[in-house]
Amino acid sequence: MSSSNAASHDVHPTHCENCGAALHGHYCHDCGQSVVNPVRHAAHAMEEVFEAFWHLDGRIFRTLRDLLSPGRVAINYLSGQRAKYVAPLRLFVVLSVLTFFVAQLVIHLDTQDTTVELLDQGVSNPNRVQNVNRENKRFSTATSIEQVERVRATELAELAEGRDAVSTMLPHVRKPFEVAMVDVNAAAERRIQELIKSQDLSPREVETEKAAAQREIEAERRDTQSTPEMDKAKTLAEVETLRDARVAKQQAELAALAPAQAAQRRHLVLEIRETNEAAGCRAAQLQIAAARGSEGTRKRKASDDARIYGETNCDGRLTLFGSDEPWDEELNPVVVSWAPGFVNTWLNKQVAQGKDNMARAQHDYGLLVKKVLGAVPSALFLLVPVFALLLKFAYVGSRRLYLEHLVVALYSHAYLCLAILTFFLLMALDNAITPKWPGFGWISGTLEFLIWMWMPIYLWIMQKRVYGNGWLLTSLRYFVIGNLYFVLLGFAVVFITIASIVRM
Repeated sequence: MSSSNAASHDVHPTHCENCGAALHGHYCHDCGQSVVNPVRHAAHAMEEVFEAFWHLDGRIFRTLRDLLSPGRVAINYLSGQRAKYVAPLRLFVVLSVLTFFVAQLVIHLDTQDTTVELLDQGVSNPNRVQNVNRENKRFSTATSIEQVERVRATELAELAEGRDAVSTMLPHVRKPFEVAMVDVNAAAERRIQELIKSQDLSPREVETEKAAAQREIEAERRDTQSTPEMDKAKTLAEVETLRDARVAKQQAELAALAPAQAAQRRHLVLEIRETNEAAGCRAAQLQIAAARGSEGTRKRKASDDARIYGETNCDGRLTLFGSDEPWDEELNPVVVSWAPGFVNTWLNKQVAQGKDNMARAQHDYGLLVKKVLGAVPSALFLLVPVFALLLKFAYVGSRRLYLEHLVVALYSHAYLCLAILTFFLLMALDNAITPKWPGFGWISGTLEFLIWMWMPIYLWIMQKRVYGNGWLLTSLRYFVIGNLYFVLLGFAVVFITIASIVRM
């Protein structure tokens, strides 16, 4: 750089370097450009950065201070005092981004599946006591011995299924199921004794009722066993046997159909696909159970198990628009009659992607929560103009412009973001301090409760102060607008969450 150019950077020019107009201050009166040339050495650049930061920071603090008083910032801004406040749109965007960035850091959901705890440590074990109390409650509603026996049979069958799904080589995993079965029998006998006393039943009557109940239970069990279900298979070999038998029968039925019976053929192909999916799902369940038992006390993630062994949700049917048959991208796609082919193709690809991603989210609730948190700022941003429109309709006789209502909407949403940000910061402090000082949990919980209680009251007072109506009329408008807005907000959050899950 030449010496003349360097010197020119240190001297204020007499004419604007952008438009050539004569200068009479630090800014050009014609185009508004500053006379300060940013192309300087590092010290000058850092000086300008800090100067700009502290200037903006002062406005932010002033805005946030006045924002704590319901309606003050909106009233002052609309009356012309705009220079001392951060513009409403900028404030809302900054606070919403900051709020939900902090939320992503603070909220952590433990999506790990802990291994089954052993319950064979005696009645003194708190888990054993809880299990006994739970079983007593299940039998407490039974009003006859027959009902007691039915509940007992159902509970024992479910526990036996879980126990038998685990290899006999893993007795420490089978033990909790056996202990729970003992608890079920004990709870059933206690309830029977209570019924005998309350109904004054003789031993003969008790035996008669028990025998009748057992006959009915055995009849139902025989009916169930005559058509074995895939989810009852206890080994991988049994899964394969059931699948092969069922598929062979379905393929024979398919071969017997004429080519012209397209609907029936499609239905059978869907049934074959469902059979294969059910077999794969049950196989994944059995493999995960075996892995859980063989790997000791290691904590597991359901999402990792699903990725390694396969999906374990055996009821994954997806029916759309009232269809009796499950959705399938090839065999039973969604078809919009008036839309061109490429639109239907794109729509079904989105359904397929959403189905796969929803299965992932079911195993990782933290992912689902993050998607919801990510959808909230987008929903708020989209609905701010709608909220302003609701204010315009509610105060149609106030002669205020729509943009004035938009200012009120932006500052009210900015306060909501500020309150939620404070709530999340309290959560972070709670997580950090309460383990060391339990008393802080009560303090933070009280403050969080007060924040949530104050938010609707703040908006109510703000609406009263900004628009100047009486309390009764303000309350009526506040109730109507609030209900409409939060219904729309709920729909927007759900829609954006689903869209983000489909596209993730």
